[in-house]
Amino acid sequence: MIKTIISSLLILLSFNSAYTNSNAQLATKVEKAIEQEQLVGITWTTVADEHVQVGSAGYANVSSEEAMKPEQKMHVGSVTKSVLAMGVLHLVYQGALSLDTNVEALLGELHFDNPWSQHSPIQVKHLLEHTAGLDNIRMWQLLNTHASPDSPLRHAFSSSQGNLLTVRTEPGSQYSYSNMGYTLLAMVIEAVTQQRYEEYLDTNLLAALGMHNSSFEFISQQGPFADPLLAMGYHENHVAQPAVANYLRPSGQFTTTAPDMAKFIRFLLHDGRVNGERLIAANHMARLATPLHTDAQRAGLNIGHGLAFASRDRHQVLGMCHPGTTFGFRAYICLFPEQRKGFFYAINTDNETSGYERFNKLFINELDISKATPVAPKGNAIERSALPGVYTPSPNSMAEFEFMDMLFHFIWLEQANEHLVVKSLQKEDKQLLAIEGGLFRDTTRTQGSHVFYANKQGQWFIHDGRKTYRKVSGVALSLYWLSMLAGLSGLIYIFIVGLIRLVKRNNQGLGAIKWGFINLGLFALPICLYMNQSFLEFGDINAASISLAVLSGLLPLTLVFCLWAARKEQQCKRLDVASLVLALQWCVVLVAWGLLPIMFWR
Repeated sequence: MIKTIISSLLILLSFNSAYTNSNAQLATKVEKAIEQEQLVGITWTTVADEHVQVGSAGYANVSSEEAMKPEQKMHVGSVTKSVLAMGVLHLVYQGALSLDTNVEALLGELHFDNPWSQHSPIQVKHLLEHTAGLDNIRMWQLLNTHASPDSPLRHAFSSSQGNLLTVRTEPGSQYSYSNMGYTLLAMVIEAVTQQRYEEYLDTNLLAALGMHNSSFEFISQQGPFADPLLAMGYHENHVAQPAVANYLRPSGQFTTTAPDMAKFIRFLLHDGRVNGERLIAANHMARLATPLHTDAQRAGLNIGHGLAFASRDRHQVLGMCHPGTTFGFRAYICLFPEQRKGFFYAINTDNETSGYERFNKLFINELDISKATPVAPKGNAIERSALPGVYTPSPNSMAEFEFMDMLFHFIWLEQANEHLVVKSLQKEDKQLLAIEGGLFRDTTRTQGSHVFYANKQGQWFIHDGRKTYRKVSGVALSLYWLSMLAGLSGLIYIFIVGLIRLVKRNNQGLGAIKWGFINLGLFALPICLYMNQSFLEFGDINAASISLAVLSGLLPLTLVFCLWAARKEQQCKRLDVASLVLALQWCVVLVAWGLLPIMFWR
């Protein structure tokens, strides 16, 4: 008991001597920002050499009107990955594994479907850099009510519908963000340490950094894992969201405080040393935000993801950063090693309409980060006549939505005087200036931001540091769009006309579209069930998901039956038959892409 009291006093004294409260001017700006962006509360820290400031604003809990404190515990989402990566690199420094360790061989209990396994197996460095070629996440891995804080990590890859560890691109060749990849890293930690990864990281990394108020263990606001210092999470309109366990917890389960994250930032700014003792190899610290050996990097693009962070070029400054999002929380960490500065903040609100980038600009200005000099265009880029056209994500983020991403998240390039213009359905146009080779710079950036390159088969790709797009036939994409619009028109006709006939009690009945109309009408059942259950049940196998799977699977069969039955009707309307044909062809396309029946538990 006496030792505990003495230890607590020492921690309190060290806190008071090492940190100061943020200046009033910054606090006022932050308070105004969270109010205008409709956010509940925030904690933050800024580090400039040895000067550390912490602050907070808003509420930790709205219902109890508990004010947010600088030492409040917060969830940080994918900022977790940057901390976990340090634990892996510490094991590498100790010699327990290497960046080249073959993960497929180490985790033999899992089945990897890697067409390149003979010459390009998945290695530890590929998982750290998100270049393993793995899928990002599946719905059921995130949204379910069955995962527990102690679920074995291998359960994240248990699926009766196909192999979740199918490698989509050659390991090491392309960046593609993967929550599954960081879950595998936790399994690597467990394989070499023979400990739960949470226990190993808490004991051997966080304790070494003096981060005594942080943990990789599951911590909640209520129940057996409750911690009174943990802020409540919120969605839009201040809807409370307690912590949720999920199968991919190594990729986003970490609880910390602003003062603890100041210690983490100082550790990184001191080249991986704590009190002069090295925990991470110097050459690995130099690669924390530097991509190596990818196709885009070989083509000349030096921005992207390294061993723990992504390089970021925003607001005319260059940094190495990582964002985080989890249920009810948003977080961000960014460092500027050359200037020995950095910041971290965590917000206990996940609001899709809020402008979180505003806080990045606030802290950049507060730290007075030096502006980067924009790279001047040289105009001697590759022959640009081959570049304009349509490009689709390659690979897209989530394999199960590959077709939908192709339809809605494609980009197209146009030549405009000295610029290339990148257009999309969702975002504002981007103007690219030619630098050299295949390298281009977005006019809102300071460094090369996009690179074009061709593979051995002559296919053109464009990479922007986060996503890769492949040039495709605009005709093929147009045909898919035509198929979709025609199919939706057919389905709308079947439902609206069937409804009208039902209301008018037409003597001829519903006609050829009868069973198609009934099938579509029955979709009200899963819609109603989904609306009356928690969003966390979205990936569960329950009445809502089973009814959706059955009805969506029956739809093409129902349409075929309607067409067969229409042959026997003497007064069958041509529009009825046309609508059935249009709807059926779209269903066939969806079946071919594996989207029917609709099953979110796969």
